[in-house]
Amino acid sequence: MKKQMNASISKKAVQSKGKKIVLSPNHARATQNLGNGFRRTVFSPITIPANSFLTITFTAGAGRVVINAGWTITNFASAWPTDSFPSTDTVWVLIIENPTSVSRLVTPYLITKTR
Repeated sequence: MKKQMNASISKKAVQSKGKKIVLSPNHARATQNLGNGFRRTVFSPITIPANSFLTITFTAGAGRVVINAGWTITNFASAWPTDSFPSTDTVWVLIIENPTSVSRLVTPYLITKTR
């Protein structure tokens, strides 16, 4: 049980650090109908500062549920998601770490489906 508490504390500590942004379909740069009720939404790039975390909270929009989220990042250097999960059926949370010494741009993606 103690190990779970430490993991939970670490997760909360990461979520409290860095830049936070909430994205909804209204913020979309582009959307693509993937068929059978699935949709890919592409958002504008977001700056993630050097040696920092970026927490993106996606909302699915009316009548839709989240399926998955993804991202790309500029520069050919290490970066990784520290967490990526659905917090509800309509909200997805993605936390990305930029461990480099330079600011970079993250382009987020969201996949949703009609209910």
